[in-house]
Amino acid sequence: MALPPFGQWPSPIGAADLARGRRRHGEAFADRGRIYWLQSDPGDGGRTTCLTRTTSGDLRDLTPGWDLRTSIHAYGGTPMAVRNFRICFYDRRSGQVWVLDPNGDARAITGAGSQTWGGFAFVGDDQVLCVREDASPGLAEPQDALVLLDLRHSCPETGRVIAEGADFYFSPAVSDNGWIAWMEYDHPSMPWDATRIVAASAQGTRHVVTDVPGVSAVHPQWDADGSLVFLSDQSGYWNFYRWRNGEITRLNDHPYDFCGPLWVLAQPPYALLSGGGKTRIGCTWWRDGWSHLGVAEPDGSLTEFGTYASATVGPAAGRISAALLATPTAPLATYALDWVTGQRTLVSDEPATVLPAERIAVPEQVSWPSADGEPVVGWYYAPAPPTPHGPAPLLVVAHGGPTSFSDAAFSLVNQYFTTRGIGLLDVNYSGSAALGRAYRERLRGQWGIVDVRDCADGTRHLVARGLADPARLAIMGGSAGGFTTLAALTATDIFSAGISLYGIGDLAALARDTTKFESHYTDRLVAPYPSGRAVYAARSPINHVDRLSCPVILLQGADDPVVPPDQATRMYDAVRDKGLDAELRIYEGEGHGFRMASTIEDAYSRILAFLGQVWGFAANPDATAW
Repeated sequence: MALPPFGQWPSPIGAADLARGRRRHGEAFADRGRIYWLQSDPGDGGRTTCLTRTTSGDLRDLTPGWDLRTSIHAYGGTPMAVRNFRICFYDRRSGQVWVLDPNGDARAITGAGSQTWGGFAFVGDDQVLCVREDASPGLAEPQDALVLLDLRHSCPETGRVIAEGADFYFSPAVSDNGWIAWMEYDHPSMPWDATRIVAASAQGTRHVVTDVPGVSAVHPQWDADGSLVFLSDQSGYWNFYRWRNGEITRLNDHPYDFCGPLWVLAQPPYALLSGGGKTRIGCTWWRDGWSHLGVAEPDGSLTEFGTYASATVGPAAGRISAALLATPTAPLATYALDWVTGQRTLVSDEPATVLPAERIAVPEQVSWPSADGEPVVGWYYAPAPPTPHGPAPLLVVAHGGPTSFSDAAFSLVNQYFTTRGIGLLDVNYSGSAALGRAYRERLRGQWGIVDVRDCADGTRHLVARGLADPARLAIMGGSAGGFTTLAALTATDIFSAGISLYGIGDLAALARDTTKFESHYTDRLVAPYPSGRAVYAARSPINHVDRLSCPVILLQGADDPVVPPDQATRMYDAVRDKGLDAELRIYEGEGHGFRMASTIEDAYSRILAFLGQVWGFAANPDATAW
């Protein structure tokens, strides 16, 4: 069968499918044998709701009138908790905390105001511990506090303060005997740089469990024996530790990360499985780019249940945890995981792949050496089905963060391109997570240099292997990946097109005008600001548009608090002033990341049309038969 030109192969995935098929599975929770999970639907304006299955197996939306999405610390996280079928949650629409009783009765616990809430954890049946972020007028920046809410009546005073004074609070944990614990840290650190874990008794006695300079200790959880388990990267990888009677014991010693970076408030990504006087830990760990599911045994060994492209588990209710699992050929879905048998039972309404098996591009893990001799890794997706007709166009993807990680989980967006005859390289450039602290810290002071170098070198690696057409190479990224995209276009001449989604063109503007959470992030990635303003100027793509030699498309949310729209508009004007082709689209009602179906469909239709214009093929964003 003769194939059409690369880029215009008939594809079973249309831009509208990206919108319909991008229901986002959020955190999942186990309670009394039932699994609850958060899911957002672009077709419903990106609203996040809590779903469960009844005893008869019917799917039920428990929060149809609310939007369980919090913007605490800009990125949100854990907007609900459940205990004995009672749910406490934050509703974005009303700006209030609500309690939903098992009989369906709901009432607001807090008033609407300048507070945002997240990180909920039940204390008994009638109280909830959570993080409150106060952005009241007159404050120089939002203020965090750990507070206790009483669910038996409203809390117009916005809760009883348990802890305050630190810049950030995360991960409140509650024991059966009334002790609590949490993670806290201060500027200029990020959660993966340096943190403290603090424990407090019901009588108010406090202990600093761990506070080691340059060490990230995260995700405390109380064990049944009253000890506190947490993860720390003191060894160079996030491994398990236990605090008991003032002493800390390391529970395992593996060169793998047992969690990822804390971008959001999140429940502990592991389950404490006590029995026989010893504790087994149900968990996942990253090894060689893959997520392994299993149990950390008391002797430090690992019992593996399976390997996934992405796997996350939560605390156990009895022997059951909720698990989010994905493979290269099946999208992320929610499961009930039995830690005794290892059985995984699908409970979510799994999105359809809309793809026959022969059209799914399964990623190949690739690596190449960096200039300093250290390997860099990424995922290469060849056009599917394979073709003997020479090297294909290549789209290089730089993930966001930059302290993030691209896994090999099935992605309709990736398949949108590969089914049209466009290859894709997803780069885990220096600074990415899931590969240990040393890999993360390769980017320290080098953002805009080594990430750009790694993307360019990976592209050259595939060209040298005959997998990519050197005349048709493009780079795309969102947020921090958008910065890497724009920096690559102004620092190299390897790419013929660039696609920036809510990306950063001016680093100094980012340092001056971003959220509290990221207000000192660039201190470590670039240099302290404002003393290092010369470095910021030298690294900012907007100051080097004279080096740009290819078209650019910029897509941006109008309500983005992390990367304000001014970043996109100023970059667009600078590119146009040089006389180069540029396209700008700002989407009303969108923030940092696109959630609405209309936005997603329009954005990817524009991206494909843009690549077609640059590379000379007739773009068709709609689904077509082979």
